[in-house]
Amino acid sequence: MPLKRKRFLLLYGSQTGQADAITEEILDNSAAHGLECERHCLSQAEKKFTLEKETCVVIVTSTTGDGEPPETALKFFRRLKKKTHSSDYLSHLNYALLGLGDSNYTNFCNAGKTLDKRLEELGAKRFYLSGWADDAVGLEQVVEPWIEGLFPALLKFLSFNCPDLSGTSQITEICEIEVERSHFDKDGESSDKKIETKITESNGHFKEKESQAKNTTDSTEPNSDKFESESSSTISNGKGLNETEDLVKHIEAAYLSINFDIDQDMKPSLLPSNSSAVTTISEATVIRTDILTSKEALKKTLRLRLKIGEEFEYQPGDSVSVYCQNEEKEVEMLLKRLNVLDKADIICQIELMKDTKKAKAPIPLHIPTITTLRTLFTYNIDIREPPKKAVIRQLVEGTTNPQEKRRLQELCSKQGMGDYTSFIRNPEISILDLLLAFPSCNPDVDRLIESLPKLQPRPYSACSSPLKTPQHLDIAFNVINIPEGDGRSFARQGVCTGMLDRVTNQNQIREETTEDGTNTEIFQLQISARPNQYFRLPSDVSIPLILIGPGTGVAPFVGFLQHREMQKNSAEFADQAFGEIFLFFGCRNRSQDFLFKEELMRLQKVDILSKLYVSFSREAISQEDPKYVQDNIKSNAEQVLQLIYNQKAVIYVCGDAKNMAKDVNQTFMKILQEKKEMTESEAKSFITKMRLERRYLEDVWT
Repeated sequence: MPLKRKRFLLLYGSQTGQADAITEEILDNSAAHGLECERHCLSQAEKKFTLEKETCVVIVTSTTGDGEPPETALKFFRRLKKKTHSSDYLSHLNYALLGLGDSNYTNFCNAGKTLDKRLEELGAKRFYLSGWADDAVGLEQVVEPWIEGLFPALLKFLSFNCPDLSGTSQITEICEIEVERSHFDKDGESSDKKIETKITESNGHFKEKESQAKNTTDSTEPNSDKFESESSSTISNGKGLNETEDLVKHIEAAYLSINFDIDQDMKPSLLPSNSSAVTTISEATVIRTDILTSKEALKKTLRLRLKIGEEFEYQPGDSVSVYCQNEEKEVEMLLKRLNVLDKADIICQIELMKDTKKAKAPIPLHIPTITTLRTLFTYNIDIREPPKKAVIRQLVEGTTNPQEKRRLQELCSKQGMGDYTSFIRNPEISILDLLLAFPSCNPDVDRLIESLPKLQPRPYSACSSPLKTPQHLDIAFNVINIPEGDGRSFARQGVCTGMLDRVTNQNQIREETTEDGTNTEIFQLQISARPNQYFRLPSDVSIPLILIGPGTGVAPFVGFLQHREMQKNSAEFADQAFGEIFLFFGCRNRSQDFLFKEELMRLQKVDILSKLYVSFSREAISQEDPKYVQDNIKSNAEQVLQLIYNQKAVIYVCGDAKNMAKDVNQTFMKILQEKKEMTESEAKSFITKMRLERRYLEDVWT
């Protein structure tokens, strides 16, 4: 009898590159375990792989939007969802699944959970526990132990019926997995019953649990002493980090090399080099910039008007991805710290190392093969994202000072998870901050290019209607300012909002139009549409809308209202009745940050906006004064419930996911309990039903 091939299929669905990177790590470790791994994006279904022909598959997928699969995985999910599939359609398939999500969002890991449920419905069987990694507390808290347990499970499964395989019994003893099956509702959301996972190892027991690492970060100066903590001394003194722990084995094999050619010169391209098959990048011209807040406001809010081409299509509720660049001064500082400033503008070729040990290594799509280091670090690589543990492991190898090396080892060890969260993740330390804090660390620039992530475009809600301005599109956003301290070596702005603010400041004196009435081009941007499948106006204009959006969360609703205005004034809807629209808006101060005040007042005057409820959190004098949007919702509970119950109104919530969205949800729960005499469980079920019916929609962010 021939031996079974130790082969498995590795698939990923990635929106920002996290799932892609995780499967890269799994691929790299497969060869070391004697396994043959074939890796593909879920978008390659029916082209590079077919589930019907597979017996062992590992899937890593993220969740995006309102619990949706990544754009690249939509077709794959739709194929599996077909009702024509029988209950034993995938009975031959055995799988392991890792879902990525953020518990600040309502539908945490919904794409992964929906896929897990569907695979089970089609007869597929788990050979390893399904994992749910939470970006709110750090993906690595689940990802690392999940990957560690994956390989013994793979070896056990793939060797199950194979005769004379040495080590099989040992592998079986090392890792026994007990999984209590989770229960899902019809839309794939997890019920109150949680998955219990117990991994029994030869040296003891490990039980996964959801935990929130405490942030004990104090205000710090940029040197390695400030990354120390009470726990680090315990780790160093032998009870935590084992002196014999082989950190080198966790470092990915080098696979890229940089070759310089001093005889050539090149101009950097502003265009991103890695557009996906589902993303079309368009040129847009900024023709107007407005500051929507006063000089006294705590946050500065900008509105940009973009001139778009006929090929660019969007609807109110959609977002626009803006391709950005890292700040020139920050890139200069990093290149200087890496000791490559003298080569920064010399053309170079990035290619695969001939003797690399990295299996089937491709050059990442976001890395151009012909470039300069300055161009690469400006347009292609994210130098601001807190370095992952894999990056810190690379830094360990380039550090000469024993104390600094030890501290970096601790920060990327299992035992140092709390410190990593407190000192790297929570204060959002950049690679430059870390290098400045550890002076003896001198990593090879080639290795950093391999390890640092792609510079992602930033999404902003459209705050206009294509019916009103078919050639123009507006976006609005707060300019993010991040102070020095907590390990951050200098003050900074958000990568994209800072870029837009700097360019806006440079062009503030220019007017929207010239004397002859033609548009003035202020600056160019690269953008792509990010359709929001459900956060759209209902096609039935008679359905009432309840819009809840404090701060810049009001932006998409301006587009909604403008769209309704154009519909109401068109012949197509002349005989139709329009539903009422309630808008709950909140800001700090009516004279400082009442965004879109004039436009909202105008829309109320022409009877597009039925009710406008505004709360000013810094002006509330008594307890009766509404401080936040949820206070106004509670004060107008009777009207709101009448719209929800009697007219099937749709609720839209846009803004902060961590606090506002959760508080609004709780407010609706309390109103239902008080006004409709529901129990907490009944109120929760009512809101859940509204969500399933797409009558309670969120577009929120952290």
